[in-house]
Amino acid sequence: MSIFLGLLHYPVLNRLGEVSATAVTNVDVHDLSRAARTYGVQKFFVVTPIDLQQMLVSRVVRHWTDGPGAKRLPTRAEAFRRAEVVASLDDAIEWIERETGHKPALVVTGAGLREGTMSFGEARTVFQESEKPTLLLFGTGHGMAPEVIERADIRLPAIESPQEIGGYNHLSVRAAVVVILDRLFGVYE
Repeated sequence: MSIFLGLLHYPVLNRLGEVSATAVTNVDVHDLSRAARTYGVQKFFVVTPIDLQQMLVSRVVRHWTDGPGAKRLPTRAEAFRRAEVVASLDDAIEWIERETGHKPALVVTGAGLREGTMSFGEARTVFQESEKPTLLLFGTGHGMAPEVIERADIRLPAIESPQEIGGYNHLSVRAAVVVILDRLFGVYE
């Protein structure tokens, strides 16, 4: 089982429903690198076409893998070695294909996905039994652009609170990633 994680900053939707790019946040890179390490994700891709954002992510990653941060917190360095900035989703797919010899299955989720989804239990079984690499994609802004969702091999349902407490589903992307990674790869006894 080869699991990869992608945080899309493009193509995503803005608040008007238009395809756009969003800004990378330092806390997303930190928290998702650590989540990737915790749940055995092989590589965490930060996807942004914006050169300055790519430079920022590269600088943060270098600080924690080769700079003062690595010396101060070696476990953080271990987590950050999983982070990689790429310009596009296709670049991430090509990276995975080069490393594994196989094109990954694309898995998407989002607050608005309700139809045509696979349950987390079913997906967990599929991932455990599959030899094919899997790329779990998460969107920033107001969700992934429709063109990304249309490319997906598997769609996971939105994370929602129970209906009796309102069905709320407006988590930060960091929180949603951790909840989904735990549902799919967590250890339960």
